[in-house]
Amino acid sequence: MNEKNKNWKPIILQADEGEKVLFRIGLMTFKVASNQTNDNFMICETELPPKAYVEPHSHPEAETFYILEGEFIFYVEDMNKGIKCKKGAFISVPPHVEHSFKNTGGYKGKIFGTMTPGGAKGLESLFRTFGVGLTDKDVIPDLNKPIEDWVAAVDTFRKKR
Repeated sequence: MNEKNKNWKPIILQADEGEKVLFRIGLMTFKVASNQTNDNFMICETELPPKAYVEPHSHPEAETFYILEGEFIFYVEDMNKGIKCKKGAFISVPPHVEHSFKNTGGYKGKIFGTMTPGGAKGLESLFRTFGVGLTDKDVIPDLNKPIEDWVAAVDTFRKKR
């Protein structure tokens, strides 16, 4: 085995398996964390309640999004020009390009996403720092409730920790 791949092992996860992190606007399930790929990439599923909004931002990692469920508006480069995206839509955002998105549907949306490269000091660590890690015993708040209810549920969950 070459030195570059010494910590990179095969991973097989089922539908709801993976590290789960609650954050103020949704739930992330890491299918593979960057520390499992020698910081080459990270893959996750993100579930967002109705009206959840990710503020405009950019970062040094490239990011991709594939819509699994729901309806979103994505903004890439031009924050005044949104593109409607539904199940099956794919979005690729190069490093350092400003982007944002919102769940515009009346129910939860789910996105399959990647971040390349990964890394303990990148955006992935932000989710863990500001989110709340879940155990298999934790009950996840209802993602179909409006964002206001979701934020209150996450805040309550955080206080119990």
